[in-house]
Amino acid sequence: MGFKDMLTAVINHIEPLRLPAAKKAISFFAEACPPRPMAYSMFSEYVSWPGLVERRYSGRHLPPATGENAPAKPDLDAIADLFERDEFVPCHDTSLLFPLFAQWFVDGFLRTKWEDPTKERFFRENESNQEIDLNQLYGSSEVQTHMLRDMGNGGRLKSRMIDGEEWPPLLFEERADGFHVRAEYARTDTSPGLYTDNNLRRIYEKWPDADLREAWATGLEFGSATLGQSLMNVLFLREHNRVAGLISEAHPDWDDEHVFQTTRCVVTVLLLNVVMQDYIPHIARQRLDLGVPPGWAEEQPWYRTNRMAVEFALLYRWHDLIPDEFFVRGEARSAVELVKPNKWLMKEKLRHVLVGASRTPAGRIGLRNTAKFLNMKGGADVKRLSTDMGRCCHLASFNDYREHYGLKRYKSFLELTKNKEDAAELERLYGHIDKLEWWVGLFAEYYEAPDMMGELLRMMVANDAFTQALTNPLLSKAVFGPHTFSEVGMKVIKETKTLADIAVRNTGLTKKQKHCVSMHVQTRGE
Repeated sequence: MGFKDMLTAVINHIEPLRLPAAKKAISFFAEACPPRPMAYSMFSEYVSWPGLVERRYSGRHLPPATGENAPAKPDLDAIADLFERDEFVPCHDTSLLFPLFAQWFVDGFLRTKWEDPTKERFFRENESNQEIDLNQLYGSSEVQTHMLRDMGNGGRLKSRMIDGEEWPPLLFEERADGFHVRAEYARTDTSPGLYTDNNLRRIYEKWPDADLREAWATGLEFGSATLGQSLMNVLFLREHNRVAGLISEAHPDWDDEHVFQTTRCVVTVLLLNVVMQDYIPHIARQRLDLGVPPGWAEEQPWYRTNRMAVEFALLYRWHDLIPDEFFVRGEARSAVELVKPNKWLMKEKLRHVLVGASRTPAGRIGLRNTAKFLNMKGGADVKRLSTDMGRCCHLASFNDYREHYGLKRYKSFLELTKNKEDAAELERLYGHIDKLEWWVGLFAEYYEAPDMMGELLRMMVANDAFTQALTNPLLSKAVFGPHTFSEVGMKVIKETKTLADIAVRNTGLTKKQKHCVSMHVQTRGE
């Protein structure tokens, strides 16, 4: 531990020092760019009333860049080649658990409305509730929430017990003519169903029977699609039902509805705690305890109505973090097994997978470090498609976004990358640094340990995260307290700062083993 870390550890235990430091750290990122409302949106290329108020159209931080102001658009195959991994480069201190949590977390509110890419409306609209509301667990509407609840059973969500462990219910049932959505989740004349037909087809249309048989009913349609989705959905399902049991026991006079709604509020704040005190500090490289009292954010100039930006949806495409293999109980597994994992996840048990992910180094964010199976043309093709999406949105240049966030413009590709080979290739493709596409520049920007991403990417992530998490109504001065969460719920909230805190309560790990679950790479055993 260096001197800076030692000093931070001391400050964390002296509240008159810690709190001002936490407020200053949050403000540094939260005030990096102009506060919402964003003048521009995906509704139109100019400022308009629907574009300002209809949040189903994603916002945008900068106006569309067209004509001479637009970045260059090199061949997409050449861009994809820039990201292709030949040899895995690990991140110095980030575990696989970090991207597993990150994907699950952001997919709850970065809900792009997916349509045919050839349509003019592609990427304009979203299906987001614009809040961190744990819809991964509870669904995006009260109709969906009702379908997922175990009505009349002490505020709990539906689940199954298998060999003493709790798992989500199944989504499909097998009939003579194949697999169908179970009746309780299906679309009917009187019910919209758990998922829209479009989203259901998009995720499950090409799944083989063996995987459909193991798919779970969760708040969002892709709840069984990747290990991050499955792992976190199970963990938070168990925590919801555990907390519901505590509240039911403390308040035997409360009905099912009261227990459920209180539990939902508690567990949503648990997620916010993890985001504020585990996830964002890892990105911002802050070992400082960033907890702030309810009501402080309401006094800040950036405390505004949430709105997800199209840039935010794109910058989270951190596929470089995915390694070629990961480990569970010391056994190597191909990263391909991170997709549709439910069958083997249930066999291996949650605790072993959480520990294994914490011991597996994630990849380094940057060029030339995306696994081939994720970069394959005709397959996942993530980098080519992401670059093209940025072009569909007419996003401004990388340097324009740096300036928007109060950072200096780069004068050359070598200044950007500190790598002669990468700088030469980018110059060949783009010609001039001011013509570099924002999305490509995010991953080309040089950084050193202990950082885990470039300066602009870190600034944009932290800015949006702080200003959209601390505006949650559950954290407001009028709402936060035992009148909302109950005394039992308040105790759980105070005991929860990290993902490991929740894991210990729901996986069989002991408090002494809490270190085994971390977004930092762990080397010690259980």
